[in-house]
Amino acid sequence: MNKNNFNKWLEEKLLPNLPPRSLIVMDNASYHTIAVNKAPTMSSTKDQMQNWIKSKGLTYLPTMVKAQLYEIVKEHKEPIKYEADLMLEKHGHKVVRLPPYHCDLNPIELIWSVLKRRIAVKNVGQEAKNIVKITEEAFSSITAEEWKKDCEHVKKIEDKYYHEGISVDREIDNFIIELGGDDSDTADDTDESHVSDLDPLDDHTYSKRINF
Repeated sequence: MNKNNFNKWLEEKLLPNLPPRSLIVMDNASYHTIAVNKAPTMSSTKDQMQNWIKSKGLTYLPTMVKAQLYEIVKEHKEPIKYEADLMLEKHGHKVVRLPPYHCDLNPIELIWSVLKRRIAVKNVGQEAKNIVKITEEAFSSITAEEWKKDCEHVKKIEDKYYHEGISVDREIDNFIIELGGDDSDTADDTDESHVSDLDPLDDHTYSKRINF
């Protein structure tokens, strides 16, 4: 799959069959994430940064180095907009994207697994010319009930991540470490006559409070 084939499929196959105001969940494959307003990165050339800054009606000093130019870029760049998102939004739909490296939140991965198994079972000893027919039959065999089951499975994983995230946040809030506290008892209890004998690290007082 590439950008051109994906956009063609989106326009000719997906859009005509979507109910109004649909919500499309999309992963971060390269052909899904073609940016229309891509800003320069730190690896861009100095000329590219300067041209981008000028295209936005901004100014820079001729003496600025790349790092300084990039600070201007970061300050003024817009949130990334993707071709696919704009095409779908134009027709009243909305796109939400999966977090990177979380294919377990994509029900189509489960469907692909089923398809591969069904194709593999029928592909034993078959000639290459029959692969297309076997693949089309496998696609046709996927039912709405299977889709529903896989979507419900992913929903359970989403709920699990959500509740685990709350638990992690709560534990982080309850785990507090304070360094260099002025009210530490350690400093008060130290005999001044022995300060010179302390290890250099002991010149600092440490206070730790852990709440559970």
